[in-house]
Amino acid sequence: MSENKNLIIIGSDKPVIGTKEMYSVSSVNDWLDPLKLIKNPLQVPKTHWEVMVETKTGWRKGGSDKEGQTIPFTFGQKSLFHKGIKIIARQGEFDAELIVHPQRAKEPKITRVELLDANYKAIPKGKKLSYKDTIIARAYCVEMFGMNIAFTLWEDDAQGEGHNAKVNALNKINPAPILSRVNEKGVAEAVFRLPFYTMAVLIANAQTASGDKNEGATHEYYVTADIVSKHIQKASLNVNVVNPTHNPEPPRKREFPKGNTPSSEKPKPQNNSSKFPVTTGGKKSDDPQGKILSAEFVDNNGNRLHSLKVGTTVRIKIVAKEMKDKKVKVKIWEEDNIKWTNDLIFEKDCILIGDNNYINNVQLTKQMFNKAKDGGSDSARQDYFIEVIHHDTSVTSEVMPVNEDAEPTKVESGRSPAIVREPKPEKRNCGGKYCIDKSSAPSELMREINIRLAGFGGNVPTDRFTDRTEKMIKQFQRDYMKVPETGKVCGNVLKAIDEFQSKFTVDFTEIKCKCKKCTGFGDGTNKGKYLKDKKEAYHRYEYPGIHRSLLSSIRAVKFYLRKDGRFGFNKVNSGYRCRFHEEYLKKPTTNHMGKALDLHFNDKNGRTKKTSDMETIREDIFHKYLGAKWDWKERNIFNLESTEKGAKTWVHYDVREFDHSFLEDKFFVKTLQELNGKSIVALALELNYSNTCKCIGEGIVANTKEKDTTKKSYKYKWAHSEFGNLIAMRESSDNYNKCNKTKGGFKEVNNLNLADLTVEEIQEKQKNRDLFAVGRYQLIPITFNDAISNLKLNLNDKMDKDKQDEIFDEYLIKIKRPKIISYLEGNGNLEDAMYSAAQEWASIAVEKGKRISDKVTKDKKGNVISREARFSDGTDSYYQGDGLNQAHIMPEQIKNVLINSKNANK
Repeated sequence: MSENKNLIIIGSDKPVIGTKEMYSVSSVNDWLDPLKLIKNPLQVPKTHWEVMVETKTGWRKGGSDKEGQTIPFTFGQKSLFHKGIKIIARQGEFDAELIVHPQRAKEPKITRVELLDANYKAIPKGKKLSYKDTIIARAYCVEMFGMNIAFTLWEDDAQGEGHNAKVNALNKINPAPILSRVNEKGVAEAVFRLPFYTMAVLIANAQTASGDKNEGATHEYYVTADIVSKHIQKASLNVNVVNPTHNPEPPRKREFPKGNTPSSEKPKPQNNSSKFPVTTGGKKSDDPQGKILSAEFVDNNGNRLHSLKVGTTVRIKIVAKEMKDKKVKVKIWEEDNIKWTNDLIFEKDCILIGDNNYINNVQLTKQMFNKAKDGGSDSARQDYFIEVIHHDTSVTSEVMPVNEDAEPTKVESGRSPAIVREPKPEKRNCGGKYCIDKSSAPSELMREINIRLAGFGGNVPTDRFTDRTEKMIKQFQRDYMKVPETGKVCGNVLKAIDEFQSKFTVDFTEIKCKCKKCTGFGDGTNKGKYLKDKKEAYHRYEYPGIHRSLLSSIRAVKFYLRKDGRFGFNKVNSGYRCRFHEEYLKKPTTNHMGKALDLHFNDKNGRTKKTSDMETIREDIFHKYLGAKWDWKERNIFNLESTEKGAKTWVHYDVREFDHSFLEDKFFVKTLQELNGKSIVALALELNYSNTCKCIGEGIVANTKEKDTTKKSYKYKWAHSEFGNLIAMRESSDNYNKCNKTKGGFKEVNNLNLADLTVEEIQEKQKNRDLFAVGRYQLIPITFNDAISNLKLNLNDKMDKDKQDEIFDEYLIKIKRPKIISYLEGNGNLEDAMYSAAQEWASIAVEKGKRISDKVTKDKKGNVISREARFSDGTDSYYQGDGLNQAHIMPEQIKNVLINSKNANK
């Protein structure tokens, strides 16, 4: 509540975004003298309302003005970004102000959908549009930054106001939804060009509203917006588009709907939910979306109860429309009509099963009654109402009249429909005001940046912006982002960190302890106990995982190996080693109890064991780019084990010389999810760095497309796309000569150069079981033979790199798994492509909840005696449990590389 000398604004100063809040004014004199006669409403001056927002240059108007004694305001996502917001009410010669502080919402939702013309102006109610016009749909959302919205244009055949999903089921205009991502201000937009949808008129004329002979002169359209993953839907109001095929019938004039003018209703509550009285004095408010029709107390026979005694057990009956399988929250409130307050006495979440729904065994206990008592009139009698809240709502847009004679909207200079479709991003540079640098205060965001970019020059997980941090940021900007080196953290740096993390994954199956006694990462024993001297080098503590800085730096190792071009990453040969590990039993050392990794690498022929290669990799990758030093002579850096100390065919590096404060348990993780954490941009927004996130930094806009200086022009583009390269790296360590066989047990075959063998020779070796999986894509016999047949390969051709790439591009993803190429080169579904890839390559995990291969039990003769359906937990290979295959590429990673590959090859 806020006041001046004469007026008071009554309403919440902490409104929740996306929720309608009611505000009213009252005279101070009326509060001071409650017995004063109430003025005739006609004698009270009109109240004018406006919202002002504070900017760097002062206060400006923040929305359209309103008029009335009591008015609603709904604050959107972008209100969280304003420096200040105030509501101003003016009544005659008096005015009042209320400073408000919008609060974050608990659940994501779409609050409304607005329709605009090609000039980004709201389409006036009832205005007729032409089929030559462009319509822009804008969805306003809360708590949905980065989420995708699917927009669909519909022709409305439902009678009267509102929309009917069943009636309009066949009236979808755009076959595939237009996807748009919600920006940081909670807005997503889609463009519909009516000339493009040549079928629109045919669809609109195909079906008429019940009771109509034809579509008439006007077609009515609306737009729905759905959250892609959560199925939360909002729809715009209808707009009218003139029907170019209509021949008027003089005897009959069709009555058009009147838009979305609400019927007369009693005042609505602050949070836009439906409320139903169960006693004579209870609150009544209809559901504005028309989904919840009624809620009442009934007895076991379904008869409505109007009065109740304390201790009565009742049922709540909820009548709903088109809400089957939707989640609602049901609350019972006691209403004090003297003090204008409510007491919550019951709350329950439930899922509606149809139109008529019952919540059984609701007991109105003595405790509930006492909870609502406050010494007033409710000590003996109380008024209750039931509130039903639902978030899966469907809202309608204004009717768009469109006809052949309507004049197309004139597009204003400088803003053509083409620009509307793909608006140029606004270049925003805060001039260093919001960038994070050495003058910034310590924060958990800074600690995360120091961890995630530890591989760029080396760093410790401090929460401070240090000199090393500045050098690290500059190196990341120079080598990965390809932008001027400022050494400051702006929004582009944060976004690039998220992108970098998604491109380079870490395989935890390689990292786990192989002792088969612990859970993979020791058991936390021996903290504070040492092999000899009280030094970290001898600390027997089995840390709870591997250090995050160490794991994050693997991403940089992979990035710089690709940039260098001479070597490839093979695998983590040795990660965690607890006290039961065979290597520890041979020679007790503690580095590998969470602080060290041993890595293997490839040259052009497969894994290299050359000591000279290891020394080159240490010098030209780890020392040059990660800032690593040798043999534990310096503190708070990555340390390498030299050849002289024993690392002859591998690279060992660790964090054992980190200070104890940087070796706390919180820095050790056991899963990829723990390593990755939440998006760095999301974390920044959560920690109130919204202005930093909006800044694009200095110089050109960051181009975070990784540029490999050794990249060649390949004949088969998909084989060497980000997608193809990831498959190859995981299946064969990007080795065209990698082979194995199962004859006499599983063995690797490292002595073949496949380019020297013909297709027929390899086919023969597979037939004799001298080879099983071959080449960059690990082609097994059944796959290889099918490729030969489908592509009509010449058996005398050499199995060189081009031939293997041809099989990948022309057979594996086009013929065998067509859903992959359908996505990459057409309008195929991304999830289908991901699932097909997982079916083809066992190293790819299947998305959570999707079916994987059945668990089959056979008898001694090989006959199937049982088959059990299985579903992925999000980390399972399609072929999980066959003894040979495990997933190493998680769904999110394969999703990202498919998207990136499609975009890079448009």
